Amino acid sequence: MIALLRHKVVAMTMSDPEGIARAICMAENLTFHGHVGAGAVKETFKVSANGVVSALKLYQPEASDERAFREINAMARCNHPNIARVTRIERHAIGSESFLYSLEEFVGGGSLEARLSDQGRFTPTSVQRLGALLIDAVSHIGALGLVHRDLKPANVMLREDGETPVLVDFGLVRDLSAASITPTGAILGPGTPLYAPPEQLLNNKALIDWRSDQFSLGVVLAFAALEFHPYGGTGDSRRDIVTHVYQRKGPTSRFREAATNAGLTALPQMVSAWPVERFRRPEMLARAWADQERSS
Repeated sequence: MIALLRHKVVAMTMSDPEGIARAICMAENLTFHGHVGAGAVKETFKVSANGVVSALKLYQPEASDERAFREINAMARCNHPNIARVTRIERHAIGSESFLYSLEEFVGGGSLEARLSDQGRFTPTSVQRLGALLIDAVSHIGALGLVHRDLKPANVMLREDGETPVLVDFGLVRDLSAASITPTGAILGPGTPLYAPPEQLLNNKALIDWRSDQFSLGVVLAFAALEFHPYGGTGDSRRDIVTHVYQRKGPTSRFREAATNAGLTALPQMVSAWPVERFRRPEMLARAWADQERSS
């Protein structure tokens, strides 16, 4: 387990994240290659040392220490080829301020989101492989008592072959063995609404487990295979779709027919409105996904 020193960070605005990243690289003998992307609470840069390329993730000072602690330690607990590996966690001091950063495996094929935007849907064979690998990764996470809670195309990176997925960004991870950070009285739970299951949207904490990630993964695979949301009707806006999920209307007949015609017979059950209607255990989902490949 990689340990994180939990010091209090002086509140400030990180107005020059690239300058801070360059300062870290200079102090740690890393080569700075450039900015990769930004999230709600961190900035990502490409760096290298001795020929090994890494992702340097720099956390905003105002980010929750507890949330960052859980994210980094959750990733450090994972040991799976389709989950990004964390190799180092440090704090870098600049004057009286301290900045938390991590070094993570760099995945160079871009995000699944960019891949779908640029090239459209995956072939049936590619979707089958994509699903099998991501189901195995979600199963690994679930076996550790973790729920990712933010599975979406932007959080699935691809290796250089353009098809092998790697899960990243555990910033909203839920450790089922620890007290929840999300306020119980919150009207909405954390996550990206378009990919979140009903229990997460409604902040029904007692219903959240690995099957919540199963739902989100089902939505990701639906977009990869069919290019539309399981709860979306023709002409529906994103808000309409989220409302349908929130109301637990269930996947549409249009989606069920398209998934069946594509040979993806496991998908409708993955995105059922209630957790009890989804695959109960990861091995059951993995078997159903493999069986559809043999029958297609």
